[in-house]
Amino acid sequence: MLTGLSPMVENIPSEIIKDLQSVCQLHEEAVCNHDKCREFSENLSALLIRLEDLKFYRMADRLMSILLNCKPKEASHCEKANLVGEMMKEITKEAKNAGDSSRQ
Repeated sequence: MLTGLSPMVENIPSEIIKDLQSVCQLHEEAVCNHDKCREFSENLSALLIRLEDLKFYRMADRLMSILLNCKPKEASHCEKANLVGEMMKEITKEAKNAGDSSRQ
């Protein structure tokens, strides 16, 4: 588990998990593409707002930490692409696992 991030215990709805997986996939495509990188940042911001509206504050806080590390740059490789990618994968995996266990 990544340091500084507390385990997620919220039961995130499957629709949000799908959106999270989609944003995670978008990040993988965005690593060397500035337009995709900006799209990732915008989509993650929108997801963060939805999570706050639904009162999933722990997950929203974790997405905020990702956004703090995400700074789209033109004509330059993202210095924190690996960190952001790993954070996205970890959060997506935890959300999916929490959702799967709550449906059993």
